[in-house]
Amino acid sequence: MVDFVSSLGNYLGSVGGFDFYEFPSLDRLSMVSEEDFREAGFGYRAKYIIGTVKALQSKSGGGIEWLASLREMDLQEVVDALSTLPGVGPKVAACIALFSLDQHHAIPVDTHVWQIATRYLIPELAGARLTPKLCSRVADAFVSKYGKYAGWAQTLLFIAELPSQKTILPPKFWATEENKDTNIKASTTGKVGYSAMSVMRLIRSGDDGAANVNVEVPGAHHSTAVGGQNSETQPPEQY
Repeated sequence: MVDFVSSLGNYLGSVGGFDFYEFPSLDRLSMVSEEDFREAGFGYRAKYIIGTVKALQSKSGGGIEWLASLREMDLQEVVDALSTLPGVGPKVAACIALFSLDQHHAIPVDTHVWQIATRYLIPELAGARLTPKLCSRVADAFVSKYGKYAGWAQTLLFIAELPSQKTILPPKFWATEENKDTNIKASTTGKVGYSAMSVMRLIRSGDDGAANVNVEVPGAHHSTAVGGQNSETQPPEQY
């Protein structure tokens, strides 16, 4: 999917062996059919992409101008506005707000972020069923803990919990079993791995080299990776 979208944009150059492309324009996206998107692996998302492109093109002044205007709004106004687009709900709207509209405290909440929150921030809610009301509680908990850049802290915590990331950080981010004041888990290799919160503590404490850690997401040189759900059956929004 990422490679397909990249192929629609203008090539910008290569850095560190990774090719970068400009995100395709609305006009370019409008030339792609729903069938093309489905064949590229977008599944149920295909019709929403088509619908959103059309909705943006119909905006007064053009979709780009409308999207740019959202930067001047409060977060909730941004989420409400984006949620008027086909297939966009609160979680996707929060992702857009965080990654593209300078809303650094936006928290995209799904079941994975919910699990992180109840493990580290609001353990009293562990076992509860995630509802829209509790999504707001999760967002508030992250903002209360990490302030105006809470959205990026949440992103780091989310990535650090991915199994594919647990072998990437250098040895100085590993702890020994005797280190009781960090949350650590033994990996299948016998080493003791780091937890998301221990990484955050190291970075926040100014540990030498922490700021230079590059937590890689497979395929992230083009875009963020999509979860492992079947693209044909996964609903557009799931708490």
